[in-house]
Amino acid sequence: MVPTMSYESRTIAFQAEILFPPTALRADLVQGIHNALYRQPAVGYQNFQVAHDGIHLVNLPGQPGQVSAATFLPDRIVLREELRGISVEDFAARTVNVASLAFQQLAVPASAAQQFVVRALIAPKHHRDGREFVSRRLLAGGSEAWSAFESSPLSLGIRLAFPPREPGREMYHVRIETWPQDPRSVWIEVQGVFPTATAAEHLPGLADQLYATYRFLNGPVADFVSRHDTP
Repeated sequence: MVPTMSYESRTIAFQAEILFPPTALRADLVQGIHNALYRQPAVGYQNFQVAHDGIHLVNLPGQPGQVSAATFLPDRIVLREELRGISVEDFAARTVNVASLAFQQLAVPASAAQQFVVRALIAPKHHRDGREFVSRRLLAGGSEAWSAFESSPLSLGIRLAFPPREPGREMYHVRIETWPQDPRSVWIEVQGVFPTATAAEHLPGLADQLYATYRFLNGPVADFVSRHDTP
């Protein structure tokens, strides 16, 4: 068995998507959710916006690329925290707090399903260029693999999909790609899909689903990367 190595992955984004049966989306009720969250600085949002693509609660970015938002649609709530340095524990608390308050205010008795996304960067230990690592190790091609093209690709990667091990269990989708903003690192995304309903009183269990997605990235996926991270 090939020995594995540990990485200090840098989490750069979290996303939670909580789906429920379609309901009439009332701006006044979402405004009430915003007002209640605004009184909780740890999980609140500064701005309230009604737009064609949903109702958005947003925190202003502190630097380019940052996102902190909760979007309300007739059939789901989408929470995003990107490039904010937030921990998985903080995002879990935000998800549970926002979902619990929203289900109460919108009279949603249960979710239909949940999806969580975790994105992170990992720096290979035996390769100083992420594109070289993906090309030569994960794709086993190297520069000669692109001889059919006029130039080498600016970015490349692989996608993997893992079915549930038993009916009703979660499934995972994985992307491992180069990241032009940091050529030294490899960009990884794991999406955990949890197809079972969650009753409003059991919404604290959403944290466990987020943690499972986070562990899949830092466990099996990181292990997969390390097995190819050789001199």
